[in-house]
Amino acid sequence: MTDETTAATPITGSMFLYQQPELLTVQDHGSLGLTPSKRPFDFVAGERVVPLTLTEFGSAQRHFPIIFSGTDANAVPLAVLGIAEGESLFIDNDGEWDPMTYIPSYLRCYPFAFARVEEERMAAVIDRAADAVTEDPQFPFFADGKPTKETEQVMQFCMTYEGERNRTREFVQVLAQNDLLVTQQATHKNPGSSESVPLAEYNSIDSEKLTNIDPELIKDWHRNGFLSAMYLQLYSIENWRHLMARRVRREMGAGNTPN
Repeated sequence: MTDETTAATPITGSMFLYQQPELLTVQDHGSLGLTPSKRPFDFVAGERVVPLTLTEFGSAQRHFPIIFSGTDANAVPLAVLGIAEGESLFIDNDGEWDPMTYIPSYLRCYPFAFARVEEERMAAVIDRAADAVTEDPQFPFFADGKPTKETEQVMQFCMTYEGERNRTREFVQVLAQNDLLVTQQATHKNPGSSESVPLAEYNSIDSEKLTNIDPELIKDWHRNGFLSAMYLQLYSIENWRHLMARRVRREMGAGNTPN
């Protein structure tokens, strides 16, 4: 947590989904806290993708295509939530997440986060513009000048998430170093047609290159958990088909749920 001598200044640079990120301090946010929003996932309703960490692949691959933001060592794993721009197919008209699908950790951290403020120092951050951040809150950030139990719990979750992000960066570096990330194309067949039409371009692990990797590397990746994550990502690509089916059901007006 930040201490009482740290000024609550805006964070330089951008943070995905955070409109007004600020360092969390008792001076500037002592009267604030969280009141659960009636539309808790409106903040991500217009996003097609959200970041994932390595440990989430097992849960995420059951529901979303897992892709990468690029093919280099700085790429980020992403869960695909929609096909068209401005579309998230897992949030209903009431701003609620589909209760039968996995919620990525990045979204569960919001409106909290950690940001690096010095080379060796991370500080707690909130999105001051979040609907859930209110005066006279249900769950105050601070009590008697100290973080409340609820604040400590959510920040511990965010800290764990940051640790997983570091491991995920190591994973992507391994993929890039071995030239395993390539750009591919998802296709779709319209009902009654035998021809496939382009659906989306995306970056993925190349399954053929993975098959031909040095067996000694494969052994190392198996031991450190990277190999299973690679195959989970490849399995997830089947979800392009399910994502398109979800979109068709929504366009047909199948109720007020994501389906």
